[in-house]
Amino acid sequence: MRVALGIGSNIGDRMGNLRKAVQLLKEKKIAIIAKSDIFETAPVGVTQQPRFLNACVIIETEAKPEELLSTIKTIEQEIGRVQRVHWGPREIDIDILLLENGQTYTSSTLCIPHPEMYKRAFVLVPLAQIAPDWVHPLSKTTIDALAQKLNLQDETLIKISSL
Repeated sequence: MRVALGIGSNIGDRMGNLRKAVQLLKEKKIAIIAKSDIFETAPVGVTQQPRFLNACVIIETEAKPEELLSTIKTIEQEIGRVQRVHWGPREIDIDILLLENGQTYTSSTLCIPHPEMYKRAFVLVPLAQIAPDWVHPLSKTTIDALAQKLNLQDETLIKISSL
């Protein structure tokens, strides 16, 4: 199954944390199919914190959603994530965003598609680079179309580097 993941970091070695997350996914036998560029973005929610580096990857895995979530949480711990304030600073944050075939998944610990992704430029812009034709199953709209609908200001996302 192909899955879109969002990866972000705003404390410590932000770039290194993103690249380490991708490396650890590979080490856990998760194939990386595509990687977006890395964008520097303003924080959302708790705005008095450092800017984030964000990117998206498409992975291929045989893991069920809950197994994938467990692997992701292990990777976050290996990179040194510390639980703080909700939407606060973090060494690494890896979110399961979307399943390729438009499937949805809901449990007490996980909701796919990610409930906030459709309104977040730091998710949609990088995801549109690598999965523009994927369809958000609830809005029935492509990722590219969702990204284009956002009212982006030039300073919202700054392309930094390749992942």
